[in-house]
Amino acid sequence: MKTLKDFFIPYKGLSIGIHKYTFDIKDKFFEEIEYSEFSKGNLIAGLSLEKQERMIILHFSIKGNVVVQCDRCLEDLDYPVDIDETLYVKFGESKDEETDEILILPDSEYQLDISKLINEYITLAMPIRHVHEDDENGVSLCNVEALKKLEELSEKHKIDPRWEKLKNIKLD
Repeated sequence: MKTLKDFFIPYKGLSIGIHKYTFDIKDKFFEEIEYSEFSKGNLIAGLSLEKQERMIILHFSIKGNVVVQCDRCLEDLDYPVDIDETLYVKFGESKDEETDEILILPDSEYQLDISKLINEYITLAMPIRHVHEDDENGVSLCNVEALKKLEELSEKHKIDPRWEKLKNIKLD
């Protein structure tokens, strides 16, 4: 858990003004995050923290690559990430999330764990479907053997001709 401790920012002792932080996000980060969708990655997260009297403004800039599994061939897929997000932290009686951009922390808190925020921003930046791109000739860059196996399996499961006839029914 030492890696995630680096992502705790004690804001109570900070002076009013802008403070800048840089974090390296490697495979170890994703291993320590509970229920992370990723296991590998190489990213740089920049954080600009602006402390005001009763509010903190966090501006995240995250760039790099994460490795996801291709939904078609199950091979690793290197996916680029480029994120710019802003979060407003206000102080109140209890921890709450008013909107996606506003977080309310209790006055008794003294530090902020940004590891969960960074993981959430990376997760939300990913598309729903992860598939290798096609090359300039329109040929998929997926694993050729996996594609052949998929083709073989789809040929074995031909549609029953009775169901095929139902596709021609027109309903008004």
